[in-house]
Amino acid sequence: MNTMNNLQQRARAFEDQYAHQQEMLFKAEVRRNVMIGKWAAEAMGRTDGESYARELALTQVNEPHRLLERLRHDFEAAGVEVKESEIQTRMLEMLHQAADELHNQG
Repeated sequence: MNTMNNLQQRARAFEDQYAHQQEMLFKAEVRRNVMIGKWAAEAMGRTDGESYARELALTQVNEPHRLLERLRHDFEAAGVEVKESEIQTRMLEMLHQAADELHNQG
């Protein structure tokens, strides 16, 4: 009986840890999206950097896998040539930066 309780406690601990990791990943992605939005707005010469960044963050929340596509489209529409690899590199760098910032806040 005691072994079953221990297994249940361990399973619950793993579930809690997983939920916490997913929450932190979500927060890091939202923070990253705001950062990438500000960078992209500046690169496109937009004056609405803050609102564009918030819009991108919402795009990611509502349509999780469309951020890269959205950025490519927006750069193209603005007539700004940015390689997809640069966008991906910046997204990854900014995700690491966002995760570090969240970790350091904790």
